[in-house]
Amino acid sequence: MSDMYTNNSGDDKRTLIAVVLSVVIITAGFMIQGALFPATSASPQNTQTTAQQGSVTTSVELPSPGSTGISVTAAVVNPTAVTPPLTEQRYRIETDIVEAEFTNKGGDLVALRLKKHKDQEGEVNLILAGAQRSEGFALAFGGPNAAPVDELMEARMLDDKTIEFSRTFLAPVVGKDEPVAFTYRKAFTFRDGEYLFGLAVTLENSRNEYLPLDEGGYAYTLRFGPQVGPRYNYKSKNSDYRQILSYADGKSRLEKPKTGVWSPKTQPVWTAINGKYFSFIAIPELPTYTLTVTGGNDAEIGQTNGLAISRPAIKASRQSDAFYFYFGPRTNAELAKYEYADRNAFGKSGLSLERAVSSSGILAPLEKLLKFLLNVFYKLIPNYGVAIVLVTILVKVLLFPLTKKGSMASARMQEIQPKLTAIQEKYKNNPQKLNAEMAELYKKEGYNPMSGCLPLLIQFPLFIAMYNLFNNHFDLRGALFIPGWIPDLSAPETIWNFAPFKLPLLGWSDIRALPIIYLVSQLFYGKFTQQPSSGPAAGQMKFMMYGMPIIFFFILYDVPSGLLVYWIVSNLLTIAQQVAINDILKKRKAAKA
Repeated sequence: MSDMYTNNSGDDKRTLIAVVLSVVIITAGFMIQGALFPATSASPQNTQTTAQQGSVTTSVELPSPGSTGISVTAAVVNPTAVTPPLTEQRYRIETDIVEAEFTNKGGDLVALRLKKHKDQEGEVNLILAGAQRSEGFALAFGGPNAAPVDELMEARMLDDKTIEFSRTFLAPVVGKDEPVAFTYRKAFTFRDGEYLFGLAVTLENSRNEYLPLDEGGYAYTLRFGPQVGPRYNYKSKNSDYRQILSYADGKSRLEKPKTGVWSPKTQPVWTAINGKYFSFIAIPELPTYTLTVTGGNDAEIGQTNGLAISRPAIKASRQSDAFYFYFGPRTNAELAKYEYADRNAFGKSGLSLERAVSSSGILAPLEKLLKFLLNVFYKLIPNYGVAIVLVTILVKVLLFPLTKKGSMASARMQEIQPKLTAIQEKYKNNPQKLNAEMAELYKKEGYNPMSGCLPLLIQFPLFIAMYNLFNNHFDLRGALFIPGWIPDLSAPETIWNFAPFKLPLLGWSDIRALPIIYLVSQLFYGKFTQQPSSGPAAGQMKFMMYGMPIIFFFILYDVPSGLLVYWIVSNLLTIAQQVAINDILKKRKAAKA
């Protein structure tokens, strides 16, 4: 830490006189302020307050030993207002959709519960404390490595949705014997119907001179960590995740830091820590700032992802900075509100927060269409499992002409297979002649070798779009299909869990029924759709019929239940279609005979 922030006063007597004089002066100032502008106390849970005349000064050095930051001394100089509490207390603010819980220890946000969203522990809490302590918007005087303010602060309600925490600190100034007093305030503002909230940081010097806060070029750092909720098993293959996304120059960028501490090269407009379903987005309204992203591991919550915003040194005697934070569902419906000032209570516009929602690239339109159909059927029958079945039936009906064409092409291929085999045998040593004769045969027989592949080519993008939809569609989170078996279509189902034991090599701790049903349906699918084959292609056909379903069984074992429901129903419908097509083919053969 720089010598600029160490106490270099003279003898003890002069120091004592200087401190006493400064306390008397500050006390007089606060007496006048208190008389003209009396403070209103907050309403904490189980809080007892008493009025006090005079001043009380505590000497608690911040930060803790071994850390960097500006060395300040907390001072209680507020004779006419309510005495700041002597113990840690909790405070709550509720809106129609969120419940925020604060502590007067540093004025931090320690819990943010979403009333409309549940998980196994009850209402979703987006702040995970970890093994050490929660740093929900903790402030530290200094740079990214400075220790956070941990002092007990006075709390008061500015309105029914705004809480302010304040404290006066004494900071040593180089070249001066007496410390300088400055007041630090941190206010949180919430509004009904909003997952966005505001945070204002105000610093005011007791003298008409620059604020005595400059450590390595930084005045303070506002930090969030250690992890965005809700709680999840970060080691699971199909679990939630956390990713860093930044938005600058009209473009969003997925950041992949290679180290535990990382800062972007350019200052972003906003930065997000995204999960699968929820997002934390920091929007500092500062002309310049330094962003630091940290990652690591915690004994209690596992993976950690923190974010810190460092404000440059302040060249003024008073400064008030505004920050906005979105902390809620990662959906277009909620995030698009901040494109237009009349759609949100804070009057914010042009933030492009919907860029935080996952995109499927070129398959995005197809995914949106499937989502639209899914929601339409859900309105008719409020069960997303049933909606998936109905969407699958609709897709199969629409694609039936192509499926029929592909099956007819496969049957036609079997008819010309003997001629094709003869050509291959005759010209096996002359590839050019072989290709020319095969092309001539296809032309003569009126057969297109690609016609049988078309249905498969269409099914593949549908499968990818469905996978993205079931893995990211917010409404599918916790969507019940069959009670007692498939409680969540966005996660794998389980019929028997034998953790902590794991199957060797596979690492499975669950027996799942849907992958087994998928495997059986896929084997029947192959038996009904694959035409008998002989010659060199027979081995390949057998592998496609039996080998590929077994390989996919292992690949799809931990995918969302909704995807397997879609695939199983699709297989069953294809088998039914193929039975009908085979009947048509038999009738045609009989007619030709």
